[in-house]
Amino acid sequence: MHPIPVSELEIAYMSDDRKVKLMALGLEALADLLLDLASSIERVDDKLNQLVDPASATVKRFRQKIAALENMTGYINDAHIFSFAVQLGQMLTDMKASVLDPSVGLELVAEFFETDNSVFEKSDDDGIIGGVYVGDAKDLFFHYASACQDKEKVVSLFLQVALKDDYGARSSLMERLPDHFDEEVLATILKKLQVLESKAKNEKKKGTYTYASTSIKAQIQEAELFADALQGKQVELSNKRILELVQVLLDRDEADAAHAWIKKITTHTYSDTYEIEKLLKKIYAGQGDRESLIALYYKNFKSYRTFDHFQELLDVAGEDKKAEILANELTLMSQDTSFSSDNAKFLADVGMFDELEAYLFARIGKLGDDYYTLPEVAKALARDKRYLASSLIYRSLLDSMMERAYAKSYHHGIDYLHAMDTMASLIKDWKTFPTHNAYKVQLLQANKRKTSFWNQYVKK
Repeated sequence: MHPIPVSELEIAYMSDDRKVKLMALGLEALADLLLDLASSIERVDDKLNQLVDPASATVKRFRQKIAALENMTGYINDAHIFSFAVQLGQMLTDMKASVLDPSVGLELVAEFFETDNSVFEKSDDDGIIGGVYVGDAKDLFFHYASACQDKEKVVSLFLQVALKDDYGARSSLMERLPDHFDEEVLATILKKLQVLESKAKNEKKKGTYTYASTSIKAQIQEAELFADALQGKQVELSNKRILELVQVLLDRDEADAAHAWIKKITTHTYSDTYEIEKLLKKIYAGQGDRESLIALYYKNFKSYRTFDHFQELLDVAGEDKKAEILANELTLMSQDTSFSSDNAKFLADVGMFDELEAYLFARIGKLGDDYYTLPEVAKALARDKRYLASSLIYRSLLDSMMERAYAKSYHHGIDYLHAMDTMASLIKDWKTFPTHNAYKVQLLQANKRKTSFWNQYVKK
């Protein structure tokens, strides 16, 4: 029996039914539909204009959008900051896609930067909108600058925009300049700054020019040192540049050289720690140094016991080490008489419920009020039918909440109490702890004036 042939149209129909149906409507109907959508949806209108407008109309349209930012009258509150930032980012994305002349594109991005005064004066931005300027706009500026043949224009627009940074939105333009400009452009910028500095009568402006020149010269020197380091020369680099160098060396499969450089970092900030450890993992893997790799993963795990860190450790140490590692960690936890909700969560995640119960019962007065982690532990215990331990966690959380009179969080406390109500009949042995009814009576007596809580509890 031969298979029945399937036409290309039938295949297309099966793969995307709507596409075939839309094509069947005809060009005029689709054009009318798109124009109708464009009349009410700005994004669709922009896309249509990108497709059909000549270059001059496209540039005019972006200038109108930029002018609208300059002349904003409304205020952008917290509720609208994110959507506004998305709009700004989309404008820059559309600009890159539709403005192909780098000289014109550079002008437009420079004009976009100069909207920062209006935008930040009329918003409660906490960095979201600023991120578009220091990220997307900066990237697009250098995208056009690198392709622009008119180097005088590049220098002029760069100085025009970068030297006036009242809101910090343009700060990224002054970073890593040797990565974006060649030696000729950098030399021209420095000459222009020298002239501006010599002519400046205002001390503040003079200071701005001096600072910019000093920064660029330092960047050039650092870039030269970086290049020397890549050639194997021994030079002094900042920690940030060493980390970048190490990544380049790893990309070139030079793990030993990368290791030699990263060992030069003897003191570092907390924020560098993650990057250093990430690179060390790659270095040890590249060197085949399994022992050091295991030690590093073990260090991460011991500093913060989580299931994910534990699994990462097992991936390098081997599943056969699982029981040994867990036994060691349990011993360490038992020796520490304080309570850690992270330790409790870890024991729950690895399914050590007998050990978790013992850990909780021995520290029942120290559970605290970790409202994020402890409810997860309580739920895990309940799923494993450890109802007493689960209830005791909920008691601790509820007691803390009531003591501090967290009225806005009462709905969580009510959930805790209802969970205890449900589990009470399932608990056959209360050990030395008060029964649920006894606890509930005590809770009511101690908090009888918190009528809001009890009214919500009864109604739910």
